[in-house]
Amino acid sequence: MPCANWAARDQGRYTGPWDRPTSNPVLLVGNFFDPATRFESALALSHELANARLLSLDGWGHTAYAKSACIVQNVDRYLIGGQLPAPRTVCQPDQLPFGLSSSPQDRVDRVLVAAAAPRI
Repeated sequence: MPCANWAARDQGRYTGPWDRPTSNPVLLVGNFFDPATRFESALALSHELANARLLSLDGWGHTAYAKSACIVQNVDRYLIGGQLPAPRTVCQPDQLPFGLSSSPQDRVDRVLVAAAAPRI
């Protein structure tokens, strides 16, 4: 919001058109539950750009890079070698909210503990 009224303007910024082929593919990273940049917008942009691939994080919060080893590996491969992830790649976060692990075994353990808890 503070940038909306910022008086500075970049006269050399690119304003479109966005559907022109680029010399290299564009890698977009979208986070399913990002409150600042909605996943639907990343998905729409991936269709609008002529040569783009969307890498998704099934996670929350703003940004995805440091939240998933899968995201880091795919972004690094793209930046270093130009290698895109497979179409429709969805990465999982390394941590759940409140610092909980997102490993499959940890999720099973939490369900078992919850099922054994006394009912009130």
